[in-house]
Amino acid sequence: MNQKETMELLATEILNINADAVGNVNKPNFSNRDFMNAVIIFQNALMDKMYDNQNYDGMDIENRYKMAESCGLDLRKFIQTYTGLDTHNIENFI
Repeated sequence: MNQKETMELLATEILNINADAVGNVNKPNFSNRDFMNAVIIFQNALMDKMYDNQNYDGMDIENRYKMAESCGLDLRKFIQTYTGLDTHNIENFI
């Protein structure tokens, strides 16, 4: 199974579980490691689309680097604000 098929299968399964859930039974109780796996997938997709946008804008390498760093720091702050988890503290996710 290739990457596209794997991601499609995973997303479809999650959507089906949520669609069939009643009340709070759809709370998946992700471990910190499960959460980090989801972040890794999202961050990879985000950086891929950011790269496309940078190409479209004709951005130079210095500004690409700054944007990527800013994006990573914003994502870290977002996660820490809403989950209390610091993605730079790897011990939280092992």
